Formats: sequence, C-alpha cells, structure tokens
Amino acid sequence: MKPSQTNLVYQPSRVVSQSNAARLSVLALALGALLGGVWVATAQARPNLPSLNASTDTATAKTATKSPQAGTQKSVKLNDAVVDAINIQASTPQPLPTGAPTRYDVTGEDMAGSGDEMDGGDVEVPNAQMGDINAPNSIPSASIPMDASVPDVGATSNVALGAIAPTTVAKFVKVVDTIRQQYVRSTSDEGIFADAIEGMLTGLDPYSEYLDAQAFDNLRLFTDGDVGSIGVMVRFHPDDKMWVFDEVLPNSPAVRAGILRNFYLHQINDIKLSDEQTQQDIDQLLSGIAGSQVRLVVSDKGRRKHTVTVQRSLVQQQPIAAQWIDGVAVVHIPVFQNTTGQQLMAALANLPQPFSALVIDIRNNPGGVLSAASDVASLFMQDKPVVQVRKQQQLQEQVMTHGQVQFTDMPLVIVQNRYSASAAEVLASSLQENARATIFGETSYGKGSIQSIVPLGDNTAVKLTVAHYYSGQGKKIDGVGVKPDIALTSAETDWQTQVLDWLKQQKPTKVYRVQIPVAPQQF
Repeated sequence: MKPSQTNLVYQPSRVVSQSNAARLSVLALALGALLGGVWVATAQARPNLPSLNASTDTATAKTATKSPQAGTQKSVKLNDAVVDAINIQASTPQPLPTGAPTRYDVTGEDMAGSGDEMDGGDVEVPNAQMGDINAPNSIPSASIPMDASVPDVGATSNVALGAIAPTTVAKFVKVVDTIRQQYVRSTSDEGIFADAIEGMLTGLDPYSEYLDAQAFDNLRLFTDGDVGSIGVMVRFHPDDKMWVFDEVLPNSPAVRAGILRNFYLHQINDIKLSDEQTQQDIDQLLSGIAGSQVRLVVSDKGRRKHTVTVQRSLVQQQPIAAQWIDGVAVVHIPVFQNTTGQQLMAALANLPQPFSALVIDIRNNPGGVLSAASDVASLFMQDKPVVQVRKQQQLQEQVMTHGQVQFTDMPLVIVQNRYSASAAEVLASSLQENARATIFGETSYGKGSIQSIVPLGDNTAVKLTVAHYYSGQGKKIDGVGVKPDIALTSAETDWQTQVLDWLKQQKPTKVYRVQIPVAPQQF
C-alpha cells in the first residue's frame, strides 16, 4: 500500500540579537548555586526583583572586585544570590537565533506494508507556540509575584512582637546576652543578629539564606556586567573521592585549555579541593566575570597533575544536536532555554534520514526555563497538564501544553539520571503521567522549589523558598524526584544501547521527517 503523509507546519518565533542569545546562554552555564547537587542552577520562573533596577531582558551579571576571597562562605553566598538575580529575569522570551529557519514541515509516513494510513492536511502553528511565553496562545511563566511571596519591607512593622511566645523571646535574649559576656572573642550585635538570621533561614531548607550587606551590594553590581563560564559540569565522585569533569561543552574555554571529560579537578586558584567542599562551592569558584581567568590544577584520571589557566567567557547558546542511529533519532538536551523547542525541531530537521522513534536524553540536565519544558512537552501532547505551582500547599498556577501537537503517536523515550532536575523533571513527569513516553534510567534529583530574593531595606536581603513544583497531576517532585518506568543499573555508557534495543522490540510502524521549506525569493 502506498504510504500517505501528513504535513504539519511548525513556525518558530522571531529573530533574536546575537548579544541576547549569548546572554541567554549564560543562564545555562553560570548558574551554579541553586541545585546543590547539580553543576548549574535551575533557571526556574522566578519573581521579579524590583530593587535591582535591572532590564527586563535576560539579566547579565558581573562579580564585583570587592567580593570576598574565593572559597569563603560569603563568596558562596554572594554568587548564590547573583544566581537568583539572573534566574528571576530568566523568563523573558528569546526567539530563535539569527539565521534560523522560519518554519518546518513535519512529515509522518507509514512504513512499507504497515497498512495504516494518515490523512493529509496542513496545520498552522502560531509563533507563540515555541519559546515566546508572553505572546498570545502561549503558556504563562510560572512566576510568583514578589508581593504575593513575602510582605514588603515596610509591612514588617505590622507583625506584632506579642505574636511570639514570651519564653521564646526571653530565651533568645538570654543567648545573646550570654554571647556578649562569655564568648571567647569580642562580637558585635550586628554580627550576632546576622548569624541568627542566617541560621534561621538555613534551617528551613538548603536553598533559603541570608544575604549580608556586602553580598547584596555585590549582587547589584553583578547584574551590571556579564557572567562568565568555562563550560563544564563538575561533580564529586564518592568512589574516586575526587571532583570530576563529567561534561565539557564543545568549543568551550575548558576545551581550548585542554580539559577533557573525566579529568580530575584538584584545585581552583589557591583552594585545594576535597569532599569538604559542596557543589555550590565548586560552581561558585568556577564562575566569575566574563574575561577573567581561573587557575585550575587538573589531571587525566589521576595521572600527573598540571596547571591550566582558563579564561571565562560568554559561552554561546549550545545548539541541540540529533543523531540518527538505526532509524532512531537520539537527542541530548543539556539545559532548558527559551529556544529549546525550536532547537529540537531544527536538530531533527538536520537528520540525514527519516526516523521511527525519538530518544530525548536529559541526563545531567539541571533544569532551565519552565516554559521551555512546556514547549517540548507540547510537541507530543495537546491540552495536557505539565506542572502545578503551589504556595503553602495551595494551587497557584497550572501549566498546560499549548499549540498544535507535532508528533501524536511517535514512540518516545526519556532517559534521565540522578542529576536530572527541575524543568527536566517537569518534562519527564508530564510525559510519564500522560502515558506519552517511557522513562528509562534512575530516579531524578528531586528539585522542585522556587526561591525569591526579598530586600530587607538595610542593604541586606533574604533568599526564601516561596513555592514548589508538583507534577501535572499533583505529585510531589521536590525531595522525591521522578521514578523511571524502566530502571537501568548498569554503567551509563550502556544505557543508550539498552534503550535502542528496547525500541527495536516495539516495532514502530511509521517514519518521520522534519524538513525546512525553501523560502520563496523576494523580487
């Protein structure tokens, strides 16, 4: 039987300037502090930061020259705060980079002898479908307004001191007085209270913290410049008791300095590394002003150590590449950015042959812009719940898929590991709950919280968790993660082979091709 086909017109959004594309890429490469266990922060939709007077475009940042010495606690707090300042403004839509195609034709054909036929037709997909979260027909960003998160500084006087139990107040005063009189070193009241506030916030969760005046001032200076990255993912491997370069991005400063995947990282500047450092410490030490340099002591899996000097730079947005393997399209999404949906379609369009199934690899993906996860889910499902945003257990917003679905019944596999987090977990959970994809790998990281930066009026600020992500059907993600349908326990290098073998057993009956139509000449 002669195969029929359906052409679906896919149209991305407008062109973005080179500078904005570069700034957007910084979001993926320099946000190191929010996950704690993952190399970059999750660029979740965040509330605006009114006190910083920053542009509504994707914010860029610069470390201040007066920032504390690298490796100190305040250094971590500074850069952690800066990360949030960038993430707060990360939901600004950024269309496809210059030179991108204006539309794609998605063609589905029956395999020879399958017997199934598809009706023909053209479906227009509006510009707003992919990436442009503020345009009509697009899903709104899951942002939490500042005034809905925490009272304004001026409203704090409305909190009556009498609401706190007298015994609690008396105990606090007694501790302060004891420190004043008996502590071995002299202390200031400001320092005591700052430490008390910090301890109060740190006790809430791993992501809430106090930003002192110096850290908050540096945060504001940071937003005036450009965040630099060397383009790596570094994590601690307990078996080796070493910090290891798990990923080194192509064409990154690290590659140009000779750093390869699986190299050991022994030292950053003057800081010798051990298991005492946290993931946040390492991420912060590696990030800095674009153009500045960082000195690293590395080795090839424990061989002779050597020192390399790497210049931080604005690493351009990493294009998504697709592989054609035995009739299956395999795509790795390293992070979710505003144009991820468009990049995915463009990558599929570049495949040399039609494909019968799709594997989306989100291993080590720390998250990204929430709307981008919704964009990708919308390629495979129509009018389905993607994620819920809850504040104090109350549903505040539910995000749905949007636009015209591109691949209705194509076999789809998501591959994740323990470092897949935030927006990556949102995509996996939504496809899993709607029976649209099979999840392979490990239980994901479990990062589903949203933080807000709240100025306190005295040049200090509080970073506070104000909401949580839940799956589209209301299942908790934070601290739980997404469990795979098929768990893989072998070495990760074998996972792709196992997934491809499983897909062969499913015996797909259709093949797909994404094409870029030739634009008509203008005379």
